[in-house]
Parts: sequence; C-alpha cells; structure tokens
Amino acid sequence: MQKKYTSEEIVNSLEGVQRAEPSPFLFTRVMARLEREQSRPELAVYRLIARPVFAVAIASLLIIVNGYLIMNRTTISPATDELSQVVAVEYAQQNHSNPYETNEQP
Repeated sequence: MQKKYTSEEIVNSLEGVQRAEPSPFLFTRVMARLEREQSRPELAVYRLIARPVFAVAIASLLIIVNGYLIMNRTTISPATDELSQVVAVEYAQQNHSNPYETNEQP
C-alpha cells in the first residue's frame, strides 16, 4: 500500500537539495567539439553557398544566360519552322490517307 505524504513532508524534502554542478572540463569539451565540427570541409562549401554575394552572382548569371537565349531565339526560330514545314510536306506526300477520315462511303 502506498504511503500518503502531507504537503509539509513534501516541502521539507527539498531542504537539502543543492544546485547541480557540471564537471570542471565540460565547457572545454563542448567548445572543442564545436570547433572540430566547424572545421569540417563540407561546412565550408555550405558557408560559401549561403552567402548573399554568391546567391546574387548565380541569379545574375541566370538572368544573363536567359537574356542571351531569348535574344538569339529569333535567329534560330525561322530555320526550325522551315525544317518542320519540309518534314510535314514530305510526310503528307508519303501518306495519302488521312487518319481522321472515315473509310465509309456515303
């Protein structure tokens, strides 16, 4: 059977409690581990990518490449249209039947 404690007994049980103290070298060990983690080579790459200068440079490069491709698209476009027209004409000449026409005669 469980013993029921009074509120005075519970409060008095806390009288001898002291604050917990860490070991003397805990701070040194924690700082050494943090420094070791910071010196990993993978983190150097992530730090480089996370810089705003890097993000602005990549965005500028993408804008320049897109602008170049858009400006040169007009010179490439007519050649592709002519080629697609030639292919369509050759296909129409080889295939006399239209797949959308029914074979039934009225």
